[in-house]
Amino acid sequence: MGRHAGLRKMALWLALLLLILWPISRIYGYLTQHRESANASLLLFQVSQFQIELLNSSLAEATKAGDTKELDALRLSAYSANYVHERLVQAVGDDRLTPLRSVEQLVQCVLRLQIGGSRALKADEKEALGEASRAFKDVYEGYGKLLTSSGKLVSSQNDKVAKLDEQLAELLKKKLLR
Repeated sequence: MGRHAGLRKMALWLALLLLILWPISRIYGYLTQHRESANASLLLFQVSQFQIELLNSSLAEATKAGDTKELDALRLSAYSANYVHERLVQAVGDDRLTPLRSVEQLVQCVLRLQIGGSRALKADEKEALGEASRAFKDVYEGYGKLLTSSGKLVSSQNDKVAKLDEQLAELLKKKLLR
């Protein structure tokens, strides 16, 4: 019977070892899976970058607009880009990533132009949209370089985009939000 008692002891130790190692392996799996989901900021940045790209092309198209009704695509893309960028700022932290005031102001400018209904755009409004389009192109190009491929924020690029954004916000304020 000594042999059976030894087998029972070994089975008991194996069961105890299994009860200890199984939860540890589950916890380890949960922790490593959680690290992979840290790439959510990178994915949100990619969505935001796509929205900024759409805004850049919508703004370029808006320079060809003849009346305020033709600015609908610009208004929608500016609103979407602003919304997604605000969520990215919340995810990354507003102390690390600068909000884009110019995009919010662009939404306000288009709303202001469209508030009275469909009408022909004035020459100075078309010119201001052209200037805004050229200025936003620099913001767009800098925006694509804000994060590295591993999801780390490039602070010097953030500073550059913030400066360009401020210049564009001032331009919009002077030309279209008067």
